Amino acid sequence: MTAALDLLPRTPWRAFKDGVHRVQDRMARIYGQPGDGMLTDLAVAGRPAIFIHNPKAGGTSLGKFLGVKRRTHVFPGERLRESVWLATFSIVVVRDPFERFLSCYYGNVVRPGETGLTKRYGPGIKDLDPSGFLSILVDNPKFGGSQLNWTDFPSQQKPRADLILRFEDVGQWKDILLKHGLPVENRDLRHENRSERAMSDHLTRLKLTETGFASLKASVRDVFRADYAAFGYE
Repeated sequence: MTAALDLLPRTPWRAFKDGVHRVQDRMARIYGQPGDGMLTDLAVAGRPAIFIHNPKAGGTSLGKFLGVKRRTHVFPGERLRESVWLATFSIVVVRDPFERFLSCYYGNVVRPGETGLTKRYGPGIKDLDPSGFLSILVDNPKFGGSQLNWTDFPSQQKPRADLILRFEDVGQWKDILLKHGLPVENRDLRHENRSERAMSDHLTRLKLTETGFASLKASVRDVFRADYAAFGYE
């Protein structure tokens, strides 16, 4: 992997905003309740259904389908009290780790425009090759790190979310949700935030040889080994 980029200097305004966000996060953890970025308008057997948005796994589409009001990629273990986690029905989508990594790369590097990572590192993010970007994700897991951050919770009683959908089964999501007691029969699931990745010749777009592409795939597998094992992508 190439060396990671340096963080942008913290301006007084950014330092102030960071301080405000730390206070907000601390208060949210103390409160321990799902906010508008998690809470759906559905329930399962009396338990409110919450949606945990794992980045680059179809979450924008599913979140809207479930009635979530805004997007957030917060880890449940950092936001919810255990009693709340146990009292809610949690839903997460996971995806093949390599395909998800490619989607992260296209979304943050290839696609023009500002992202959360450009705010942290500046426009140099747009010049990273895939290996360099992988090192950035290792340092910044909230932008596409291990999917276990979103599916798992530090609880012996319920260590993993109630329902884990696979991105690859998107055509069956509605039926799966219905089977688990979510009343979504009158809703339409639409594909939001479609990535360029799906239509790209990766070798050309990423400027990689077949050998380089295979090496990248091996590196991603090494970094996300736990995800491959946990979600059956081995």
